[in-house]
Amino acid sequence: MNTVYIEHRNKADYPKNNFNPSTYYPEYIFPKETIQSDDNVVYDMVRQCLIGLELDKENYGTDKWNPLGKYIKPGDNVLIKPNWVMHFNGAKNVKENSLECLVTHPSCLRAICDYCLIALKGFGKVIIGDAPMQDCDLPVLLEKAHFNNILKFYKDNEQPVYFMDFRKYQSNFNKHKVIVDKIYKDGVGIDVDMGNLSMHEKRSGKKTYQVDNYDRHETETYHSESKHIYSINKTVLESDVIINFCKPKSHRLAGFTAAMKNMVGIAYNKASLPHRVEGSTDEGGDAYQNKSFIKKIIDKTLDNKIVHEDNNKLIRAAIDRYIYCFLLVFERIFGKDPYIKGIWYGNDTIWRTVVDLNYIEKFADKNGKLQKSPQRKILNFGDMIIAGDHNGPCQPEPKKMGTLIASENAASMDITICKIIGFDYEKIPMIKAIINKECNYLINDTAPICIKSNIDRFNCNLTDIIFPDSWKYRPHDSWNKAL
Repeated sequence: MNTVYIEHRNKADYPKNNFNPSTYYPEYIFPKETIQSDDNVVYDMVRQCLIGLELDKENYGTDKWNPLGKYIKPGDNVLIKPNWVMHFNGAKNVKENSLECLVTHPSCLRAICDYCLIALKGFGKVIIGDAPMQDCDLPVLLEKAHFNNILKFYKDNEQPVYFMDFRKYQSNFNKHKVIVDKIYKDGVGIDVDMGNLSMHEKRSGKKTYQVDNYDRHETETYHSESKHIYSINKTVLESDVIINFCKPKSHRLAGFTAAMKNMVGIAYNKASLPHRVEGSTDEGGDAYQNKSFIKKIIDKTLDNKIVHEDNNKLIRAAIDRYIYCFLLVFERIFGKDPYIKGIWYGNDTIWRTVVDLNYIEKFADKNGKLQKSPQRKILNFGDMIIAGDHNGPCQPEPKKMGTLIASENAASMDITICKIIGFDYEKIPMIKAIINKECNYLINDTAPICIKSNIDRFNCNLTDIIFPDSWKYRPHDSWNKAL
């Protein structure tokens, strides 16, 4: 059975700075003095998700309740994978809840981390980590959104919980949007070759893959005919269990992002993650819709910018940037379509990368070799207390939904979220591929998706549910024609 649990509360909101529970639950392992007086409904909602999935139901209500014991054993390396995409919301009209709709809220991570520690029983460790966008200043995000309060709490209570940046490096941009510096991180990358198993191999013709702000020639070293290599952070592959806690949002490349798309954040070198194929659809690409000489010049200009940045020719890189901006405005006024850089509903690349990463997450061993049996246990959650509406992933607008969602199966969860937000399955390439059984290993296609919930009318198969219209998302502007 593909079970998805939905916990909904009409007036649910995040606690502000203190993420301790407001109820002294029987299983709680910290001193009673740490219980806070202000209501923490999120902690209780995470707990209810574990109850709703019927985890360790024999011991529920006692101090022996260990819901994550099904997944986590003492001594395990546990990875909690949030969405830490960016340290600020690029939507200029968003004043309130700008970070709350952008990243997984720390109160969600604190609650699930407590249950990881219960399962570890004093042996093992928890890593909370992600590979945010290239220019994300992660220390700023951790401070602004009060993630550091979690780290302080666990340090004060001598618990093995750590934060980690999975990226190879962070890029610093100047006011001209030119990379002036790269801060290299402490991690290690392991190359995982999907080979003919890659979803990219199902496309005909030679492809030139591109990733924003990365040298296409570097991407070509990872992806060519029958070779599809992904650079994955070693810490991810060394994990025994992954708790995937995503932030569902509308998305400019993929239509929407949820559990499966969140695995983009396990990468070490993001140059290995194809985002689009060069050229128009008529030319076998998906960067834009119609053939365009100007867009070809734009592509070349962006390539030159990267080369000049790498050679510290910052003035020339800035000139390239302004040429790009001028040509982009010109093309949007006079061109046949407004799409560029794969930011549109015709993107046929990013979903394939996402599916490949979910395969790696499940089947790659600690050395990056693909195995036939699963190599780690995975549990998925979605933070939809305040979701990311409209121009996600980096410019979302807050949508108060008061909902958490959980499932062992990321594909089932994403199909459910797709229906919750009112997007047509047939118009989202990844969901369409899953339903059409193009990637059978992602879901048990012989069983229906069964919804369980604290909302009585939702306790049935997904096909029988009509979700409230108020839950529907607005798609990214570049997806309006499709959705």
